[in-house]
Amino acid sequence: MMPGPGPSASADTLVSVAIPAYNAQATIAQTLDSLLAQTHQNLDIVVVDDGSTDGTWDVLQRYGDRVRAIRQANAGIGAARNASVQAARGEFIALLDADDLCMPQRMAVQLHYLQTHPDILLCSSDFSAFDDSGPLGTSYCGVYYHRCNPAHGGVRARYPHATSFSPNAGEDPVRVYWGQVHDELVQGNFIHPPTVMFRREALQRAGGFDPDIKIICEWEWFVRVARAGPVAYLDLPLLNYRRSPTQISSDPRAAVDSLRVARKIHAREAGQPPGTFRLKWRHLGALSLSAADALAEMEPGQALGLLASSVFVYHYVKGQTLRTLFKIAMPAGVLNWMRARRARAGPTP
Repeated sequence: MMPGPGPSASADTLVSVAIPAYNAQATIAQTLDSLLAQTHQNLDIVVVDDGSTDGTWDVLQRYGDRVRAIRQANAGIGAARNASVQAARGEFIALLDADDLCMPQRMAVQLHYLQTHPDILLCSSDFSAFDDSGPLGTSYCGVYYHRCNPAHGGVRARYPHATSFSPNAGEDPVRVYWGQVHDELVQGNFIHPPTVMFRREALQRAGGFDPDIKIICEWEWFVRVARAGPVAYLDLPLLNYRRSPTQISSDPRAAVDSLRVARKIHAREAGQPPGTFRLKWRHLGALSLSAADALAEMEPGQALGLLASSVFVYHYVKGQTLRTLFKIAMPAGVLNWMRARRARAGPTP
């Protein structure tokens, strides 16, 4: 059954924006400026400086009472997310990272959707992306999340229902995918954290973020929220996502953290219906292989153990398996020489 319409969105509604920041001196001002330029102006902006060692705190002070800045010792993304949402005063809370840019209408559109669809706990959206070289794409969800790639059915395949939503009178309707996605999320995340807005009720039903998860805490939380109620995706880019080699998701250990989180999620989902065992094993095998590949040159011993788990525990073997084994076995000097030779040779015709 489609969620019923609720009251019209109100410009008086307070929306909190929760931002964890760590060594974000170079980007946090752009992020905050994109919030101050929102068409929905009643914002409670909360930034948690998670033990930065650069000038992040000094930048925050320049915004005065327009931003509530909280300083804490470095405790990781989960603890920083918790501190920011716990300090939030709004009935609706938006997640944002300290290096991304909000489209001017983001808060207004998501607020309107949640207020007019009271059964939905959380909504996310599509996003564009950029890096130091310029724009990377205007619709990036299917690029960033392989499960949202058209080859896997796109975002539509992850949600059971589709409808449309008109943000404002006279504007073109936005395609919306929504419903119970818990079983899909267990198999891997496809909700982009800095595009998320949720009602406070989601915290009451699902609890907060797990502070013991250092990098991929949002995925585990989304699984708990999706177990508690329906979520939605607005097929409209409401965020411009910054790609950078220094961001947390670029850390090779993020792959190891994803595997650890997946194990935690699957262990908790002991009541999964028949037929999901094979999907669970395939998922854990794929994550074990990805973690092994990420650590192959940094920590070859740990990488070899992860690769062995992928093959002998989860029976997951792909073309990448042999390539990863080769990376583990070869000395770093040999690998670097091979990369340099390929770079000099240029692309294959």
